[in-house]
Amino acid sequence: MPLVLLCGFPASGKSTRTKELKQIFESYIASLNEQGGEVTLRPEVVVIDEQSTGVDRHRAFSSSTEEKNARALIFSAVERHLTTETIVICDYLNYIKGYRYQLYCVSRNIGTSYCVMFCACTPEDSIKFNLASNAYSPEVHADLVTRFEEPEGRNRWDSPLFTVLPSDPPLDTSHPIVSAIVHKTNVRPNLSTVVKPLTETNYLAEMDALVSSIIQAILDAQKGGGAGQISVPRSSVKVVLPGRAVSLSELRRIKRQFGNINKIHTAVDLDKVAQNFVEYVNRALG
Repeated sequence: MPLVLLCGFPASGKSTRTKELKQIFESYIASLNEQGGEVTLRPEVVVIDEQSTGVDRHRAFSSSTEEKNARALIFSAVERHLTTETIVICDYLNYIKGYRYQLYCVSRNIGTSYCVMFCACTPEDSIKFNLASNAYSPEVHADLVTRFEEPEGRNRWDSPLFTVLPSDPPLDTSHPIVSAIVHKTNVRPNLSTVVKPLTETNYLAEMDALVSSIIQAILDAQKGGGAGQISVPRSSVKVVLPGRAVSLSELRRIKRQFGNINKIHTAVDLDKVAQNFVEYVNRALG
């Protein structure tokens, strides 16, 4: 599983666990290589965090725009370094489930694996740790804790899920994440992400038209006072409207992100494309 995603409250111990993971992965893989074990992973582990990407923590949460820019830097760094042979650890807040889903899709797109380590702690402990480290201002810390979306192991973008507590001992090679990372079979790409020869020359145009029709259905439902779940073209999955108006610009942004993920892959089953886009919309709006 070359992509390991850390998540948790601010000041919950993610960077500490990242250091432990990097050390045990590198030593364990090097040991296996010396013993002639059949391991295709490189012993060098790449850590993507604020320091490696130049993200200024205090500036990143000064506005919603800066926050999005910081997430984009982390995302781009993961995309750039992730391969089937290199373990990448993403040490960031990763507090938005839609963002974790996007990272999961990156991993799935290249046919490699993924898992989440949740550094769980109570809000009270997080406040105490933050005061001791002075990592975030009290206002920013309270906002991030409120907005944190806890991972759920039943969601494929949060699975497999490993939970650690501040009171847990330092990680070592006996922890199940080590065996899962080094030995488990990669996640199988699904139809929307498998790279294969283009069989329909107008595939991208058809995908664009289909996604546009779904967006129009969402806008029409809102104009008609629609709420809750709505049906859209060619998808058995329904769009779940949030308790607010969704703007055209927001839907266009979601469409663009979805297109960037899928434009180099051909899924001739457009019904599957529609379902994937609806799921993507639900994650982004949820």
